[in-house]
This record gives sequence, structure tokens and C-alpha cells, in this order.
Amino acid sequence: MMKVLCVGHIAYDIALSLEDYPLENTRNKVVAVNESGGGCSATAACLLGKWGEQSYICGVVGYDAYSDKIKKEFNEFKVKTDYLETNYETKTALTYILLNKKRATRTILSQESKLPPLKKTDYNIAADMIMLDGHEYEASLNILKNMPNALSMIDAGRVNKHVLDLCTKVNFIVCSKEFAEEVSGIKYTDNASLSKIYLNLKSRFAKQEIVITLEDKGAIYSFENQIKLLPALKVTVADSTGAGDIFHGAFCYQYLKTRNIENAVKFANIAAGLSLSKVGTKNSIPQLSEVEKYYAQV
Repeated sequence: MMKVLCVGHIAYDIALSLEDYPLENTRNKVVAVNESGGGCSATAACLLGKWGEQSYICGVVGYDAYSDKIKKEFNEFKVKTDYLETNYETKTALTYILLNKKRATRTILSQESKLPPLKKTDYNIAADMIMLDGHEYEASLNILKNMPNALSMIDAGRVNKHVLDLCTKVNFIVCSKEFAEEVSGIKYTDNASLSKIYLNLKSRFAKQEIVITLEDKGAIYSFENQIKLLPALKVTVADSTGAGDIFHGAFCYQYLKTRNIENAVKFANIAAGLSLSKVGTKNSIPQLSEVEKYYAQV
């Protein structure tokens, strides 16, 4: 059983499904409400727990009903909460998501978190992988320093000095298209521009393996000195919330199993694609057997 330490932001997601995106100053009917815990590291930890691995969540929640729900959810997914901290003076961060059923798009409204950073960062485990999301900067630095033998990866979804610094200290950078465009200064318009973006990032982060997720266009990565574009799985999209987080968790799972980046990207691409057909975050995590079935056909 692999041990994965998932470090970062924890929130509670409230998703409202609407027939179409609302116009300002109008009354609209909510078709459905879906609630679950959110955050990249938290979702990835749940995926790994669901798939039978030993995952630990390292982050901070507030003291309210939402944190109780998050803790219960971690328990249901068999995520170890030894390093989950509760701040009794602050509320849990909330994220509101508007789902447009007509266009299968989402609009995210994030409440700025006022939670303090992690206090404890000296963990008594030998992790196989450390997964970061760019939050909890000081804790991330300490954990990387204290576990030099562990592999490490970061979900680089936004550009700031802390994320950029952490990118230089991990083994794998799995980043969004928006991150790659902003860092490289190159806009993605076609495959040629995509190659330029990738090479630009590789020149900046020469020691790291880099994967760029492209949503409905798939993912780009490098294997055996070749830049490769893997198309996205063709599915009917219901909700893309959490798909990127599921990609990261599945990538971590398969890389630790095979130590092969191409295998990991293909496996993660399938897991993320399958999640798109369901509404919500945690309940859209596919069964491991379902992903393995598709993977066997690739």
C-alpha cells in the first residue's frame, strides 16, 4: 500500500444546477443542489483512499457544520486525518459553483479563506509521494525538506511567487493551460503554439517532469524525448468540477504503480474524462475498475 501526503487548501463546495446561466436581476429556478468537500489535495486524497491507498490530508478547516461534513466525508473515503487541523476561531472556506446545464459549463465563486496556515509540519510517516496544490507554502517547504526520499508533485493552477518557487522543488509539475500560458507568455492557439509553451516551461523548470492539462483538448507531456499530445476522452459532459483534481490523484496513483509518466498521464486522462459525466466532485470519482477497463483498451 502506497502512502501519499496531500497538502493544501480544503473547502466546502456548494454546486447549484441551473438550466441556463442567470441574467442579472432575474429570478431563477435551481434544478439541483450538490454539496461536498472540495480542494485539489482533498479530492485527490479521497480518490486515493477510494482506490485502496493510504492517503493523508494535511490542511486546515474551520469550526462549523461544514467542517463536520468534510471530516465525515474523509472518513467515508478512508482518508487519514491525523494531520488535519481545526481552527476554532474561523469558519471553513466555501466555494459556490453555478452549473449551466444547457452549455455544460461552470462558474466558480470562491470565498477568500481567512484560515491560518498549518501549525504542525513534522509528520512521522515515510511518504511515497507528496502532493501539493500551492497553498500552505511554509508547510510544503518543511515537508519537502523533511522527506527528501519521497517523490513530489504540484498542482500548478495559478501563478504567484510561492507556486513558482515550489515548482522548482518538486519532481512533477502538473499544471493548467492557464498557468502554462501565463508563465510562458505564449497564448495557446494551435499545436505549434502548444509545443512552444511546453518548451518554454521546460527551459524554466529543466529538472522537472511537466504535464499540461488542456481540459477538453486532453494533455501534453514529454516521454522518451518526444512531446506528446493525448486527446481527451470523448464523453457527454455534465460537470467539469473536480476533473482536474481527479487527474492529479489518478496520475499520482498510476505513476507510483508503474514509475512511467506516459502510463500515468493516460490513466489520469481516463479518470478525469469519466468524472465529467457526473455532477459534483467526490461523487464523480470513478471506480478504479472502471478506469482500469478503459486503460486496458488504450
